[in-house]
Amino acid sequence: MNKKRVTLIAFNWANHFSLALGYLKANAQKDKFILKNTEIEIIDFDTETHDARQVVYYLSQNKPDIIGFSCFCWNINKVLETARVVKTIFPHVKIILGGPEVGPIPTKYLEENRFIDVIVKGEGEATFAELLRSYLGKGRLEEIKGISYRVDGQILENPDRPLIEDLSEIPSPYLEGILIPRDKVTYIETFRGCIFRCSYCFEGKNSPKPRFFPEDRIRREIEFIMSNPEIKSFHFVDPIFNLKKERLQKITEMLFAANRFNTELRTIEIIAEFVDEETIALFKKANVKSVETGPQTVNRDTLKNVTRYYDEEKFKKAVRLLEGNGIEVLTDLIIGLPGDNFFKFVKSVKTLINMKPTTIIFSILHVLPGTALYQQSNTFGLKFDDKAPHLVLDTPTFPYEEIDKAVVMAHSLDKEYNIKPSFAFA
Repeated sequence: MNKKRVTLIAFNWANHFSLALGYLKANAQKDKFILKNTEIEIIDFDTETHDARQVVYYLSQNKPDIIGFSCFCWNINKVLETARVVKTIFPHVKIILGGPEVGPIPTKYLEENRFIDVIVKGEGEATFAELLRSYLGKGRLEEIKGISYRVDGQILENPDRPLIEDLSEIPSPYLEGILIPRDKVTYIETFRGCIFRCSYCFEGKNSPKPRFFPEDRIRREIEFIMSNPEIKSFHFVDPIFNLKKERLQKITEMLFAANRFNTELRTIEIIAEFVDEETIALFKKANVKSVETGPQTVNRDTLKNVTRYYDEEKFKKAVRLLEGNGIEVLTDLIIGLPGDNFFKFVKSVKTLINMKPTTIIFSILHVLPGTALYQQSNTFGLKFDDKAPHLVLDTPTFPYEEIDKAVVMAHSLDKEYNIKPSFAFA
């Protein structure tokens, strides 16, 4: 049997790379049959500088048999354009899509895009390996949990796949030599899932119980990354870095022991209300330089609508502690949450300005597939763009023109206050 050529593609922001695709390859290649009969390549393209024709030209030279795309709300349009052209030129190529944009609504994407062969629902590591075995003649598509697919023009949907309970089953793409660490854009994941149920977020609803990678694996990844003097900073992609004090203490000791080159941690996501003096000491020992946190809104009725935890006094104290100890604080506000209006949004802005964080990051609400707000959009009267990135357009309390006015106001803040705003309005 000739080896099947498999190309995994991610369209990322400039200079970033896909940890998810590293997981897929690492997990697939632990199967000796797959390792022997495939050549798996990971390609990261720049969303802004690489157009579909450039990507297709590369693929025409590489001639893969199977192409897998990592799909998010910000890159799906480029994914679809590329896949459509590839399928037109090379109809035999199998096109597989996965990721949080397509997984929750696979039938919709399959119905609207006839060039897609398979969509992976949920976590992809085990499913992708079984798909490769099937394409290599070992197993049938109808036996694979966690996929929707097309057979002779008919769309079929298999049962969902349970989450991977034991994350030690997934090999480390770093320790396997699949991903090479790079300065500023290297990521470590120590757990999956979230204890919170924020309605606008994909993480908590679809993975409600935190599942942790083994401590020894995390230690070895940290040591491997921090042994490179060219890595000046890297990130943890955990939903809540300070979820558990005991675990934070252990990871801090790992970081401190491995840090020979004054490597920094940048923009880790935290729950500000969990921060106290002991947390600050741990952050400083771990060389944390910046954190990102909520609150998304400070208005209690809105917070209740989106099931977001927020304690204003604890939040304010955390910002003061972090900034007072030289740790930059990036705070987030979302425009267009159900129950908010322009004046409530202004109240949130004023509250944060008075707290004096380093940066306020503004975004318009994305009503993302797979989230509670997507499913409850009719309940809240949310009108949003059905096409990615699914921006909210109008709500009963926050009409379109008021949303636009809030965006204009957010853009003007840098002229009036000594706080640097940042924007995520894609």
